[in-house]
Amino acid sequence: MSKVPEIPSDNWLDRVRTAISRPFTAGNLLDYGLCPRKFLLSQFAAREQMRALGRFRALHSALRATLVAADKMGGPAALSLEWLRDEFLRNFDGAACADTLEEEQTLRQGLRMLAEFQASQQDSSCELIAADFRFEENVEDLRFAAVADRVECSPQTGLIVARFDSRREPLGPTRLVRDLSMGLLVLLAEAYYGKRPTARIYSLHKNAIYDARLEDADLARVRSRALTVARSVRADVEFNPAPGDHCRWCRVRSDCSAWQERRRSLLGPGGN
Repeated sequence: MSKVPEIPSDNWLDRVRTAISRPFTAGNLLDYGLCPRKFLLSQFAAREQMRALGRFRALHSALRATLVAADKMGGPAALSLEWLRDEFLRNFDGAACADTLEEEQTLRQGLRMLAEFQASQQDSSCELIAADFRFEENVEDLRFAAVADRVECSPQTGLIVARFDSRREPLGPTRLVRDLSMGLLVLLAEAYYGKRPTARIYSLHKNAIYDARLEDADLARVRSRALTVARSVRADVEFNPAPGDHCRWCRVRSDCSAWQERRRSLLGPGGN
């Protein structure tokens, strides 16, 4: 039975300690909460493994890259639809689609979203402050980071930290308040600017905007959860796997001994 090379080093724990000295993100924390082994392997995963998996993730990746590039050139409303189309096609990874029909359908879907979003921005009163902006701040003795697709300011809402969402069921106002990733973004942006921003989701699938104001209790919950999980990561010396249905979509399962053992058991005696 061949050994699965989970970590390409004998001193893997030292390498983990170095890796987790970097700022924690909501993605890190959610990975660890789901499966400590997933968190561990993600620190060393090859770049190919971190690419978008499946057409919906590939779609979102291309949409986000296109809109961020557009914002850095003055925003989608200042650019032609042809420019957005060409940038989207340049960023879209067709290899994530099962066949040419799925690729064509996904491309059409993405181009429709871009056209609708561009039209909705024509009369926007928001001032774009920054695009693809990374916040990095200390929370007590630990450092955290979060990225806003957009930082904006509007006469009605004030400071806004926003992200693009291409899912069929995006984060609405109620889910926004409970979402760890958006909560951490608001927490860090407040520390950076000295005032609390509104959390915003641009739903590209529904061509809608969802805003939420996080109250003190909401941010206290985010702060407590982030610190608790981050300290658990720092204290962990085993990073044991937590197998479950989530293994099916795990981006690092090919390097995970727990998944390989489960796979062999599914195949039966002599399976590879």
